Amino acid sequence: MQKLTADRLELLIESSKILNSTLDLDKLLSIILDLTARNLEAERGTIYLLDEERNELWSKVVKGDGLAEIRLPVGNGIAGAVALTGETVNLKNVQSDPRFDRSFDARSGYTTNSMLCMPMKNNQGKIIGVYQVINDRSGGFDRADEMFLAAFSEQVSVAIENARLHSAALEHERTTKELQIAAQIQQRLIPKTLPVIAGYETAASALPSKAIGGDFYDVVPIEKSIVVFAIADVSGKGIPAALLVSTLHASFRAYLESSIGLVELARKLNDLVHDNSPEEQYITFFLMALDTVSHKISYVNAGHCFPLIRRRSDGSFLELQASGLPLGLMRDMGYELGTVNIEPGDVLTMYTDGITEAINSKDEQFEECRLKSALSGAAGKPAVDVHARIVSDLSAFVGTTPAADDATIVILKRT
Repeated sequence: MQKLTADRLELLIESSKILNSTLDLDKLLSIILDLTARNLEAERGTIYLLDEERNELWSKVVKGDGLAEIRLPVGNGIAGAVALTGETVNLKNVQSDPRFDRSFDARSGYTTNSMLCMPMKNNQGKIIGVYQVINDRSGGFDRADEMFLAAFSEQVSVAIENARLHSAALEHERTTKELQIAAQIQQRLIPKTLPVIAGYETAASALPSKAIGGDFYDVVPIEKSIVVFAIADVSGKGIPAALLVSTLHASFRAYLESSIGLVELARKLNDLVHDNSPEEQYITFFLMALDTVSHKISYVNAGHCFPLIRRRSDGSFLELQASGLPLGLMRDMGYELGTVNIEPGDVLTMYTDGITEAINSKDEQFEECRLKSALSGAAGKPAVDVHARIVSDLSAFVGTTPAADDATIVILKRT
């Protein structure tokens, strides 16, 4: 028995060198399984890892030319019972155990006789997986096999956790690169410069709260005297919102080329969003056409924050209120067209709720009243100064509180 222990200690030392040869988790699991089966003189084996979030054991098995993932709820079968209780199961006649699933033997024609199933624990004694080895060639697994596997587990757990950390680092790097690419693509959807509009000044910005956001705006001259403005806010954040923004942008531009009216354009975009997004996702959307000859604005507001017109004549505010639900909530939505004139010196401000719902350290919102105050404070100033005043007031209000939502502003001033 002493010689066997010495041999196994030597095997453990040699195994530790092999375990450190790769950080690829699939390769590592294959190496662990091979070392386990050879050192225990077993015919076959499986290494299950614990998925704590889903409360399942998972492993990969050969299927065709590749690997297929199999999953087992903790508590089910012999391996599941070991993961649940943390107790080793050593059976010389596995067929007599009611927990044994005989379907594999039935499908494969293979006969499972003996089985050693042991929890795989890390240095803190936490279960991270389960060894399952079957059919010891000597007729059954003994106490020496259990001792070896328990000692081997310490080395294995370190190697697995290193491989997982390495995999997580690679995944983080890949995700970061994807987010950077997505952010670059999204930035290309936002106009780098705004078109020159005779008799008007413009200013705009879009600040995402994350690497990529769900806000969008566009300014498109479509005829000699007609300029179309759009501003939108997609529910949710991150990549799903950015994908919907891309769809909206492409469809908005395509429909504009067909010269349809604003109401019909909103209706088509609504159906498109409804048919191509999850039920919980929608877009608040404001769309308007400016006639630079008659100085009339025609608009459709699909559940968006009410754009504000500050009249130079008396300092009053006019809200361009919603005439329909946000895009995507239901099909065949009807929208109404609103019209208003813009007078010399009037300032029209379009924005997303990332402006008015921005919060400070006291959990107070910026709200529409502070937006109106900023607009009044910049009365008579050029559009770029009006925009700068809003951004300055907002920044002073929130201080160091991180932005919880994207913030977009579009200013139009008649000179």
